Amino acid sequence: MCKDTIGQKPLNTTKISASLQSVIFNSIRNVVSDELVEQTCREVDYDFRRRKITPVVTVLHMIMSAIWPEESFNACWQVLWDTFVSWFPQFKGQSPSRRRVAEARARLPLTLWRGLFQKVAQQAQQHGNGYDAWNGHRVVLADGTCLSMARTPDLVEAFGVNKGHHGRGRYPLARLVTLCLAGTMTILDYAVGRYRQGEWSLFATILGSLRQGDLLIADRHVAGAAYYVRYQREGLQFLTRAHHRLKISKVKRVVRYNGNDFIGRLNVNKLYRRKDPSLPTHIDVRFLKAILRMRGRRQVVWFATSLTDSSRYPADPIIELYARRWRIETLFREVKITLSADVLRSQSPDGIRKEIVARLTALNVVRTLMLEAAVEAQIEDPLRISFVHAIRALLSFSSALGHAPLASVPGIYQAMLTEIASHLNTERPGRLEPRAIRREHHHYPSLRITRAQWKARHHAA
Repeated sequence: MCKDTIGQKPLNTTKISASLQSVIFNSIRNVVSDELVEQTCREVDYDFRRRKITPVVTVLHMIMSAIWPEESFNACWQVLWDTFVSWFPQFKGQSPSRRRVAEARARLPLTLWRGLFQKVAQQAQQHGNGYDAWNGHRVVLADGTCLSMARTPDLVEAFGVNKGHHGRGRYPLARLVTLCLAGTMTILDYAVGRYRQGEWSLFATILGSLRQGDLLIADRHVAGAAYYVRYQREGLQFLTRAHHRLKISKVKRVVRYNGNDFIGRLNVNKLYRRKDPSLPTHIDVRFLKAILRMRGRRQVVWFATSLTDSSRYPADPIIELYARRWRIETLFREVKITLSADVLRSQSPDGIRKEIVARLTALNVVRTLMLEAAVEAQIEDPLRISFVHAIRALLSFSSALGHAPLASVPGIYQAMLTEIASHLNTERPGRLEPRAIRREHHHYPSLRITRAQWKARHHAA
């Protein structure tokens, strides 16, 4: 505790920054420590002056902005500062302005955020060892989604808008693709691009982050002979649904296990071989047929995989394994709804990219603590732990961890892990829910123009 008393002359900036840095968001400081942030700053050659808002404070502010229920940078900062002043009342009235806080966020380079993301992801992988293995392979899920943002000329130019049956979209969209572990939902890597950029072109930039022997599970957007060749060149195994344009009846059978399980030969399209002459003319892939109940209807589904050994990899476990791919939809719900990334707040392209990586880092921080809690409580499936309650626990325990006597901190931290592990979601296999709302949120009509245009129009009237 600072020794200065109420009524004394305000302390200098260094003392304010040191005190502020010491008390905010302490429940995650085992994962995002001061040393980790400062080490990453050195690695990316980011030099900074000692200000009230240090890089450590800015990083914690951005992560808490993702976790805090109020979807606002300013609201999160006010909570952080008010918590700080409640412990150090001699600093009352000295809060940096919103502009200063925004400038602090803008100062941190994207390379720093990328470095922090990678370090936190590595920590999560260490805690999750043993949860992600299947027949000697680490199972990785791949998929993509889109994130909306404010409409500004810079953002429209940087990311573009969608075009559909109802015309041109009103808001820019960024395309996000991720690679995550199936057993723990830890995000290994990600890529962000324009809305019109294909998922494959983004995936190709992050495939190198996977390990030799990883089993990649993906949907039909990244299925095809040329893609399968790329996976194998990276040393990966793969499992996808067969491309919807592929005629299974026309695929040449090389090895037949039975009518629903065979190895077929796929030709690599000449267009791909013109672009990359090193591609082979064909690739052998195993095809599996399954009759599944999807959205209330029975459908025939074909899968394609590089796991060609039928004795080591029977068909039924492979088909059951593909069902894990739907877990990534829950991950996107956590990112977009729980962490409020569905509509991003930043006003510049660089700010949007930083906000995305900050929210993905926040998700991995929460996952790391959930995995630590699962290991302590010997929970077999860490994904049963409530993600929402884990966030509530992090927010609730933060103040106590910041100001308890040093001897009490380990016990409080252990109590937090126990509380996180004690809230398990009910197992609901085969759950099916409609993607529709029962009750409308408001009765107001949609605003078809910007607020500035509406105000100008009605002021003129």
